Amino acid sequence: MIVDKKAADSDPPPYTPNLESGAPPNPNDASTVTAPPNVSRCNLLNIERSYNSITGTYVVDPTLVIPQSLLQPLSTEELESGGQRANLRLSAPYGRIKADVWMLDSPTQEPTRLMFNATSASVDLRLHDLGNAPCKVTVQSGYSSVKLTLPRDYVGPLSLRSKYGSVGPLPERVATLSDAGGERRCFVGDLKAMGNDGLWTGSTIEVTAPYSKITIEFIGDHPERSSWGSGWKSLLGLSA
Repeated sequence: MIVDKKAADSDPPPYTPNLESGAPPNPNDASTVTAPPNVSRCNLLNIERSYNSITGTYVVDPTLVIPQSLLQPLSTEELESGGQRANLRLSAPYGRIKADVWMLDSPTQEPTRLMFNATSASVDLRLHDLGNAPCKVTVQSGYSSVKLTLPRDYVGPLSLRSKYGSVGPLPERVATLSDAGGERRCFVGDLKAMGNDGLWTGSTIEVTAPYSKITIEFIGDHPERSSWGSGWKSLLGLSA
């Protein structure tokens, strides 16, 4: 893990030699994700830049073992959320964050985590793949906009908190379940995936931007949108 407060134009993950890319996606599969680029893999990577931006491409391998002696202490956010160390954490209080992220599959399917935090500048994230394990994604920005582009195959809860800001028109496949108290609770995809007991054990995404605008998109997808989200066909497992 690296904590780097120096300015840089790009932040490639530093850990392992280049690995072979995964198999190319099937073009006939509408839910396919983009294959990860041939860049170094990382895990438990923590990048903090107080006054500079973070820009880069990150391919996270949750099976990559990092010696405990090389890890930084847990961040406040990690401690407050049960002490689980993030597989990737980008924090730029006074700089913008712009990143493309892939999470690789794990044979153990242990839960993974992605954390992004920018207080005074914008966040632009493209999540190409969240892997086969349950992944918790949290994105925070105080006073600048958040643009989050999700994997095309993502199915699960999506929480958007913008009490004094706004949420842009939502893609067709996003259904709004409630909108109250500054929080819009949504579900992406077929709600039947939750099962009869209603307990969700898959990936979750939370975006908090109390004073700014949140925009949600999907990788390579530009469907019609409505301000409330018209994803009830997807929610009920119906064709669009």
